[in-house]
Amino acid sequence: MTGPARGEAADFVITLLPAGQGDCLLLEYGGPDAYSRVLIDGGPARSYKAIAAKLAALPPGHRRLDLLVLTHVDADHIEGVIKLINDADLAVEVAEVWFNGYQQLPPDPHLGPAQGEILSALLDARKIPWNTAFGGGAVQRHRGSPLPRVTLPGELELTVLGPDEAALQSLRKVWEKECAKAGIAEGSTREALDLLASQKRLLPLDSYLDSADVTQLAALPEREKDTSVTNASSIVLLAEYRGHSILLPGDSTPAILTAGLERLIAERGLGVLDVGAVKLPHHGSRHNVTRDVLDLIQSPVYLVSTDGSYFGHPDPAAIARVIAGKKGRCRLIFNYQTPITSQWDDDSLLTRYGYQAEYAADGARGIEVAI
Repeated sequence: MTGPARGEAADFVITLLPAGQGDCLLLEYGGPDAYSRVLIDGGPARSYKAIAAKLAALPPGHRRLDLLVLTHVDADHIEGVIKLINDADLAVEVAEVWFNGYQQLPPDPHLGPAQGEILSALLDARKIPWNTAFGGGAVQRHRGSPLPRVTLPGELELTVLGPDEAALQSLRKVWEKECAKAGIAEGSTREALDLLASQKRLLPLDSYLDSADVTQLAALPEREKDTSVTNASSIVLLAEYRGHSILLPGDSTPAILTAGLERLIAERGLGVLDVGAVKLPHHGSRHNVTRDVLDLIQSPVYLVSTDGSYFGHPDPAAIARVIAGKKGRCRLIFNYQTPITSQWDDDSLLTRYGYQAEYAADGARGIEVAI
């Protein structure tokens, strides 16, 4: 565990839960007897047991989320959320959900993706408030308007940096294919719940570094940047609490993320965004952790959520860009210690570049970080 023990006043703590290759982040803030909680994403289905255990361990009467954010509909973010909402035994009270489902997307004749339809149906069936802070519309930034800013109970301020309307419009083309494959129609609450009941599991998700290579890796040409439609639709949030802050970009693409950061920096009259911690976008993919993104941020802490399965994240080039760009004066915090992440705990690298590398002591519990 990193940071002060529970019980200190005005804590602002994030826990990177063991969400496999995905994201599941628990943000806690407030005094010792009145913690508020925000959960961002739920990881893939296979990691839900560990996430449920964390929530089940909350003190009696505290099994409540002031906000549940589903950043986007990729399986390694949404599957655990579906299981959580459908978990009658755990019975977590959810005050509100932020999630851009089909009904929040700009008008278009296409359909919505199957997992998004399942979650939408569950939210309706459980009568959980959904995007009420946005009048039931999309969680997004709008052209020509200030970035949306919402204050939650307990004084947590959330500023929405992305997505924009164009990203949500593009998302519809993906939804049609996914619903067609699942055999359900957009807005089909009954069909979506029948699909959920019929499946035993949710819909599936279809070189080590030498110390001399960090500068070279960081300088590699960025020939490809992430242009994924679903990643571009990620809800991007800046969370601020009593002088503490964390940037939560989901899997956002460089184009969406830089535009949101530039808008925020301009609105606040800043040179760069100085923030207490940053969760690296898309689990530390080199296609998302780009120099133009990092140049807009100053932070002492960079968080990586992934076990490296499926895609081998975090990419060495992405981590090298952080180290080189911050000249080593930063902490890298990983919620898993794997062969991919352990290479950054090399004594020669730590000495030469002056950064720190920290890992979850127990992979089953993730890692808790005070911001």
